[in-house]
Amino acid sequence: MTIPTYILKDHGFGKLSKTESNPRARQRLLILYQYSIGKATNDIAKDLYIHPETARRTKKSYLQRGLDSIYDRPHRGRHSKLAESDIDAFKAMIVSEQEKRAGGRLTGQDIQQIAKEHYNAHYTVNGIYEMLKRIGMSWISARSQHPKADEEVQETFKKTL
Repeated sequence: MTIPTYILKDHGFGKLSKTESNPRARQRLLILYQYSIGKATNDIAKDLYIHPETARRTKKSYLQRGLDSIYDRPHRGRHSKLAESDIDAFKAMIVSEQEKRAGGRLTGQDIQQIAKEHYNAHYTVNGIYEMLKRIGMSWISARSQHPKADEEVQETFKKTL
C-alpha cells in the first residue's frame, strides 16, 4: 500500500478560499496558500494571527490526506436519528405535505409525526426544529391563508376601501 502524498502546488488555494463558505476550511485554505507561495511557518502565523503549530498541523494534514483535510472529520457523539441517505426524501416529504394542505402550515408536531411514521426517527419537538436547522430548512413561513378565503372578494374590498 502506498501512502499518497500531495504537493502544495496541486490546487489554487487562494481562489478556493474566496469561494469557501465554511470559515474553518477557508482559514486552512489560506494557510495552505501561504505555504504554496513559499512563506515560512512563523510568518504565516503572524499574518493570520494563529499559533505556528496550527499552521504546521494544517500543512501536515494536507500532505497526508489532500484537499479533504481542510474539512473537519465527524466527531464522536450521538448521530442523527434520521439517516443521511433519507434527508433528501424527508425534505421532499415535508414540502409535499405542506403543499397538500388547503390552509395553515405544518407544525413541529406534524413533522415529528412524519419522522416517526415514515423513518422510525423519534424526535422531540425541539429536536425536530434543531434537525430542520441542521439540514438547511428554514421554518419561517409566509402568513398562512384560510382555506375558505376568497381572493376575488379580498381584491374588490381593497379597491373599494
